Amino acid sequence: MKNFKGIVKFGLVLCTMLLGHSSFASQNVNQLAIEVNKSPTLFGDENFLGNWKYSAENVPYEYARGILFISKKEGILTVIVALRGGERKAQDVKVEENTLTFVLNLEGQLVSVSITTDGDKISGKASSEDGIFQLTGERRLDPE
Repeated sequence: MKNFKGIVKFGLVLCTMLLGHSSFASQNVNQLAIEVNKSPTLFGDENFLGNWKYSAENVPYEYARGILFISKKEGILTVIVALRGGERKAQDVKVEENTLTFVLNLEGQLVSVSITTDGDKISGKASSEDGIFQLTGERRLDPE
């Protein structure tokens, strides 16, 4: 009988410890979930939307300056590049890891462009068979 009481006491202590531990673990999981839910979205395509004046270094005259028209309609991101020789629609437009990327077909040559924003400023690079060229620009606020 003495052993039976000891076993019962041990069982009660063990159950209490297990219930307390699982309750503690549950609270920690909920706390973690709340912290994750409160973390802000880092960056999205909304930061790129708008019109941007840009300039590129060491490129032919007709590509040295232009305007990027970046819009989103029905969930589809679109980039139109206005150059001295006319407008070009970009292909494969996407935003990944704070960077907007797209491809332009300029006179049969594919040019890959990647851009990041910092407020109303943009910077990035354009890559083609001729090399890598630096881009800089700013948000266009005035009607031109």
